[in-house]
Amino acid sequence: MDFSKLDVYSNTVILDKNGQKIQELNSGQHREVVSLNELPEQLKMAFVVTEDKRFFEHKGVDSKGILRALFKNIESGSNAEGASTITQQLARNVYLSSEKTIERKTKEVVIAAEIERKYTKEQILEMYLNHIYFGSGAYGVQAASIEYFGKDAKDLNIAESALLAGLPKAPSKYSPRNNMELAKERRATVLSLMRKNNIITEAEEIEANSQEIKLPLKKTHKYSVNQSYIDYAIKETVSRYGITMKDLYRGGYQIYTNLDNSIQQAMNQAVENYRFVEDEPDQIVEVGMTSIDPKTGLILAMYGGRKYVYEDFNHAIAKYQPGSIIKPLAVYAPALETNQWEPSSLLKDEPMDFGNYSPKNAGGRFFGEVSMEEAIGRSLNVPAVYLLNEIGIDNGYNFVEKAGIDLVPKDRNLSLALGGLTHGASVLEMAQGYSTFANGGKMIEAHSVREVVDSEGIVLPKSTIEIKTLMTEDTASEITDMLEGVITKPYGTGRLANIGKPLAGKTGTTEGNLQGINGNKDAWFVGYTSELVTSIHIGFDKTDRKHYIINGGGKTPAELFRAVMMFTH
Repeated sequence: MDFSKLDVYSNTVILDKNGQKIQELNSGQHREVVSLNELPEQLKMAFVVTEDKRFFEHKGVDSKGILRALFKNIESGSNAEGASTITQQLARNVYLSSEKTIERKTKEVVIAAEIERKYTKEQILEMYLNHIYFGSGAYGVQAASIEYFGKDAKDLNIAESALLAGLPKAPSKYSPRNNMELAKERRATVLSLMRKNNIITEAEEIEANSQEIKLPLKKTHKYSVNQSYIDYAIKETVSRYGITMKDLYRGGYQIYTNLDNSIQQAMNQAVENYRFVEDEPDQIVEVGMTSIDPKTGLILAMYGGRKYVYEDFNHAIAKYQPGSIIKPLAVYAPALETNQWEPSSLLKDEPMDFGNYSPKNAGGRFFGEVSMEEAIGRSLNVPAVYLLNEIGIDNGYNFVEKAGIDLVPKDRNLSLALGGLTHGASVLEMAQGYSTFANGGKMIEAHSVREVVDSEGIVLPKSTIEIKTLMTEDTASEITDMLEGVITKPYGTGRLANIGKPLAGKTGTTEGNLQGINGNKDAWFVGYTSELVTSIHIGFDKTDRKHYIINGGGKTPAELFRAVMMFTH
């Protein structure tokens, strides 16, 4: 037997970068642990006389109770009487199903005997009171007390104790939230048993039966404003620390994340305050955002969607066509790394055919010849394709893969320069890729969890965080200087991100299947300082000829980036 299943830990707690609690996990089960010595004597005995009168006498199975139940079932022609002791109920709750079969009952008896051999009666009663279900989503007597009376179990009076003791028999049927009259009838039955067993006096029984049941307002579950970050951190914990989701939700862990509340709040506020002119009644523009500390790879904030709820579709880790934001990774950084090109190098910008591929600039304008710096600033397409062709597709392909963006063999073509990827890239992946420019050429794998501590205070081992050097410090510095021009130069496509302080960044848009429409499917902005990289994507979940980002829609992610930076700087 796995006796650890009987343990009832405190809920798993998720903490932010400052060690402050941001959420508790309980797998939808409202369970709060309480020790037996905290509970009133009449509460404990109410359960004993109602569920298992001979609890302190038997060894886990009450033979007299079984015979009595058998006689009643034969007499009534049913199997309504179960005759399960408190120990058997605990065994069934933790290890077995509720099906009424001889096999299950046999297992229940055997497990109950094992529990009785290992634990004292007081320990068994405590585990039982913390495990059983009381209806309305409340597991354990403490949660039930808060659910039905708005107070701690230690403060329950006789009437309240009797009502709770009557619930395990049929929680939904006797819950006062479902049927007040049946709840009172069941309470009266328990009070009668308490009086007959000298737990309370006749006067106390009468007084308790006269008490009205006043239910507190039902608490509605509100999703955390940090929910997408929390969901991501949970999945990362499972994958990096080798904990199953089931074990994680059983409780007892402390998950120390890197969530920076000021940045997360800035993201939430920026989106909430923004007016998305493309919103339609049947569909709204969706937003994904991620911020990373480039020096550590720590994920500081994540925005998963405008109406994100628990385990929802996370727009921060979904993949989209990256468009022009891929250019620094796929073209310009690998070109500088060859030492044959520099920011002032001139690139062709004229109509060109590369086999069957004929790229065009947005707006159809050509400048003849431009420097690499101007090509980046204006986000010109033809010079990027021209340069990738010059340095070799393999150079760009390998660089993007090293940056942590998944490619497939058919991505090994010149459209890579413009973000034409089979599977696309996520906001998180782009933030990780750009962190290399902000961190002197070194990329540290993005991660949200710093440390996980189990219920006994032991720090768990985790998988190794990957660290790569993608480029020289000189290359990273040159890319950053050019990307600063995207924001500061008169021709820069990212001018709307400017906050009057040094920032580097890149815009990007894709047309998708919107040929002939003055609009975009995807709009991006990735911007950074030496301390913070923020990646943003906007677009409809289902783009069609009615739902698209208006041309020049790259301004929205740039303005959102500016709002986030204004909040945090």
